[in-house]
Amino acid sequence: MAHKRYRSQYDFLFVGKDEGSFVENYAYDLGENGEDSGKIFISLEITQNSVDPDKIGDLIFDSLRKVFFRDGEIDGYERFESALKEVNKNLNDFKSERDNDWLGKLNIIIAAIVGDQLYLTQSGEAEAYLLRKKFLTTISDDLSEQSSTDIFTNIASGDLEDGDLVLLSTTRLLRYVSKNDLAKQVGGNLHHSVQNIRDFLQGEVLNKIALIAIQGNLVDQSNVIRDNEVEEDGKQISSTVKNKTKEVNIIENVKNFFVDLYYDLKDRIGDLTSDNEEVISRSSRSKIGSSWSFSNWSKDKFLIAIIVLICILTLGIWWLRTKADENVKIQNYANNLIAAREEVNSAITTSQFDKAKASELLSDAHSKAIEVLNSGYSKDKARELLDLIVETQDKLDGVIHPEAQLMADLSTKRDNVSALGLVKFKDKLYAYEYNALYPIALDHISDPLTIDDNEKVVSAVNFDDKGSILFLTENGRLLEYKDDRISFLQTSDEVYKKGRVIKSYSNKIYILDPNSNQIWRYTRRRDSFDGAQPYANDVNLENGVDIAIDGNIYVLGSDGYITKLFQGNKQDFPIKKEPTKPLDNPVKLFTEAEMSQIYILDKTENKILVYNKDDRSGGATYSGQYVFDDLSDIRDFYVDKNTNTLYVLTPSKVYRVVLNP
Repeated sequence: MAHKRYRSQYDFLFVGKDEGSFVENYAYDLGENGEDSGKIFISLEITQNSVDPDKIGDLIFDSLRKVFFRDGEIDGYERFESALKEVNKNLNDFKSERDNDWLGKLNIIIAAIVGDQLYLTQSGEAEAYLLRKKFLTTISDDLSEQSSTDIFTNIASGDLEDGDLVLLSTTRLLRYVSKNDLAKQVGGNLHHSVQNIRDFLQGEVLNKIALIAIQGNLVDQSNVIRDNEVEEDGKQISSTVKNKTKEVNIIENVKNFFVDLYYDLKDRIGDLTSDNEEVISRSSRSKIGSSWSFSNWSKDKFLIAIIVLICILTLGIWWLRTKADENVKIQNYANNLIAAREEVNSAITTSQFDKAKASELLSDAHSKAIEVLNSGYSKDKARELLDLIVETQDKLDGVIHPEAQLMADLSTKRDNVSALGLVKFKDKLYAYEYNALYPIALDHISDPLTIDDNEKVVSAVNFDDKGSILFLTENGRLLEYKDDRISFLQTSDEVYKKGRVIKSYSNKIYILDPNSNQIWRYTRRRDSFDGAQPYANDVNLENGVDIAIDGNIYVLGSDGYITKLFQGNKQDFPIKKEPTKPLDNPVKLFTEAEMSQIYILDKTENKILVYNKDDRSGGATYSGQYVFDDLSDIRDFYVDKNTNTLYVLTPSKVYRVVLNP
């Protein structure tokens, strides 16, 4: 006897416009053995509380999750009841800690599924509906008691059947639509039903509501395992055994029909050869009764018919097998999209307490969606899912899409300008290219100053110690801009080390030289510099692209890895809460003394990532990122910590953005 398991899948849905209420969906299972240990779902709306509704939502979810999944061996009803008691207790404690003892108006529906058992509770106007065989039923009536001090007081439970769809809603949907109209929207797979419900309710519901659609099926577990259609984490992706069996039966029936016809024709040919007169006699009678009969055919015609039918049989079987393989592919790709969408939903929930796991889920979902898109099947759905993944990644990564204000257009001074970097010096911002310096003050650009006719600048830095700007050239020369004059600075080594970047700190300059796997340090002496001293001790800097200094020296690698050095020695630099999307082409790094942030420019993605320094761990914590949708080829940036302003440089323009606190 085949082993049956009840497998459920779900999708989130939001309808209507935000009117100031807090609306959210939550779902969680353990991943491994999720179907056995159960799943929990929360759909909630909190109104009349603008202070901490998100904290209330997180409190309910965390309390329910921790207790419900504490011991999977306990009966599902008991686990659900214990979890709700914990939720009530924590909500009452939360109220007692507030001055006004008011949580707001709570419209919440909570559900759990263990095996094929459904458990429900609710508060306020939230409701749950069951659609079974085209009939819609409200299954959450009379579960809350207004007289009780607890929010959740009663539990409803029942068996789920194959194909049941449960709809959790933060409002009473039947106020807006009839049962029959709502039931008509459900059909096909879960995603299709959710799309229909969303489109149908969009014109009926004004205020924003949250819904969770849950659909379950009984799955033949033994067949699924035999066909190797189980994910590594134990969750079933698809069950195509039934479809395969049906397709094979069609092929077998067609094949048997032609085989029977073949032997029937063969017997008739035998009759023709053994009794010619009888055939003629039958042939004459057949012409009277019918215009189509095998009996009036000659032997040659029968042989031709056999050959034709064999060809038809071969082509028919080939076509059916091709069609069957095609259907299996389509079904597998559809299942991949469903699995990917479930991973996105899980990532949204998981991100609240494990961002690294959420990032893995989104990455896996992205791979599945790309595979479907490249296959040529369900392209529109794959693109829609990819858009959802990007949207989710942006939300988890705290992405901001700022409107950059044009500050200066360098091309008004030189048509073929190709700016390299920015330097803040005194009260002015300067842009520079290989041989020219552009002063910018109060959105006004002065005529460019020629740095040198023969040297090619690769990097520049503000040298506060002497009140000047220093330029490092491709040939290992150093020039200084001071008092509106530009002149060469000498070193006791005669020439400076060639490098990629120059930075300053106090009376010293540092040159990053990846080719020599070193940072060269020079100390200023009146109008010149001492000789080069190696700074880094036994550190790999061969892929270094930029450095920044705040007392420590940070070296940005082309792979996005940051090496932290203090007095030349490598320090631990852990980074917490990494973004879900890794750096693609990091090229610039920025921080300063008395600055709490570290900024990194990803040139390919045209974005600047922000990390908060962590004094306790010595590392940093990822905070968010600014993505510039309308800019391209960002060359450099500068952050003014005094005005909280970000300046961004492209080859010919300088833009300004006010940073979020």
